Amino acid sequence: MSNRSYCPVKEDTALIIVDFQDAILNTFAPQVIDQLKQRTAMTIRMARQFGLPIIVMEQYPQGLGATNAEIRELLGDAYQPFAKKVFSGWSVIGERVATLGRRQLLILGIETHICVLQTAIDLLDQGYAVFVLKDAVGSRYTLDWQTGCEIMAQAGANLTTMQTVLFHFMEKAEGPDFKAMLPYLK
Repeated sequence: MSNRSYCPVKEDTALIIVDFQDAILNTFAPQVIDQLKQRTAMTIRMARQFGLPIIVMEQYPQGLGATNAEIRELLGDAYQPFAKKVFSGWSVIGERVATLGRRQLLILGIETHICVLQTAIDLLDQGYAVFVLKDAVGSRYTLDWQTGCEIMAQAGANLTTMQTVLFHFMEKAEGPDFKAMLPYLK
């Protein structure tokens, strides 16, 4: 098991999905929407393959709706969303995160500079190692996305990508994990 700080250790990692709701997502540019859906789907497949617990949050679902339908379908029984009306999800998911006993958290979702940022900062303040999937977080405006990523990095979050984590977890170009994930990498 690796103790390298640049990438999480799968046995100590959980995935947090922040506010992946169409009412917010559909304000983004089409190419950003496509990338976020693809990377989020791939991250969920990775989490399921490696047995990572998944925590889903939704911002004011009564007004903004549920998590995107494609993503909900991929989540299956892991879709047990925590509803919130606050920007940082820490106060809503903190107890659940603590019960998992995992100290490294992958985070993805929207919007980078608001809910993802505030949740990541609070998780860092609680002593968790936070790994932001830079290619799976988004904001309506590029400057907001860039700024959110910069602030999280300055605060101590590790910025990475879905494939960086996936290939780190797989370790080699053979075996059951590689075979299971290969169809999605083409």
